[in-house]
Amino acid sequence: MKALSLLFLIIAACGLTQNNAFAAEPVKLIFDTDIGNDIDDALALAVIHALQSRGECELLAVTSSKDNPYSTLYCDVVNTFYGRPEIPLGRVEQGKTPKDGSYVRKVVEYAPEGKPVFPRQYDSADQLPEAVSLLRKTLAAQPDHSVALVVVGFSTNIARLLKSPADDISPLTGKELVSQKVKLLSQMIGRFEPGKPASFHEYNVREDVPAARTLFELWPENVPVVASGWEIGRAIQNRSTSILNDYNYVKYHPVKLGYEYWHKMPYDRPTYDLTSVLYAVRPDRGYFGKSAPGQLKINESGKLEHHTEKSGKHYFLTVKPEQVVRTQEVLESLSSQPPSN
Repeated sequence: MKALSLLFLIIAACGLTQNNAFAAEPVKLIFDTDIGNDIDDALALAVIHALQSRGECELLAVTSSKDNPYSTLYCDVVNTFYGRPEIPLGRVEQGKTPKDGSYVRKVVEYAPEGKPVFPRQYDSADQLPEAVSLLRKTLAAQPDHSVALVVVGFSTNIARLLKSPADDISPLTGKELVSQKVKLLSQMIGRFEPGKPASFHEYNVREDVPAARTLFELWPENVPVVASGWEIGRAIQNRSTSILNDYNYVKYHPVKLGYEYWHKMPYDRPTYDLTSVLYAVRPDRGYFGKSAPGQLKINESGKLEHHTEKSGKHYFLTVKPEQVVRTQEVLESLSSQPPSN
């Protein structure tokens, strides 16, 4: 009997060792977002926390490209809700879309009984560093070619990072830092499906065209770029049934409440930003297809185009009907996963 028990212990130990041997290192992630302009940013941040709880990623920093103090304070609320209040936050200065939007201030200040129900670390966004400074500091501290940069709003902060000079943080320019430290840019931007209307200007490009142009002109050639276009998130909907049923493990949930404030319930919403997060952390799980290699550029009319080039390292995502069904289920499950450290 003792010999049999010992055998089971040895088998279990071998299995654990084998599993650990195949476990990938967590993806080091920076999340740059215009959270507050749409609700998918909030769901995307929830997905990141779920993936970190599963040991698949490590959220190094969150920077906002929305020039509103409640954008970063809402990120503070969400990070604190998921048990990670220490994650550094950075705010844009003289950026775009300064209005509150429909949910970030309301969630941050939500106080049905007279006292805000969501704890946070910062009383004011003025206590937070400027985004480019935080991006430089975060990148400088990481190993070479180790960081996935997920950008799901305007290109404002990243364009400024690329143009930033050497300073006390790092002797490298911003472009040199990106070239040395970043392994992937996963960005929700543009529209790439055949037959797209000539009049369509995708929001993340349209709101800061000069920044988008700068990003793709200065982006280092050695770092791959994968764009998730408007059509990808549009095809994969986050359903209201998930919001209504999957977040009720707590009385007050900052993501569910934000969803309810964003539009009158019930409604389904595209998963635009969630797709860029999922690709950055799980690029090889078959959730999406990928275009031929090429080069992304902003044309004279301010639209993002992809030009096929064999030597290029810029791609855009594609999706098939069977992938839509699978990826929808995965994203709804991840975004509604309860906090866990």
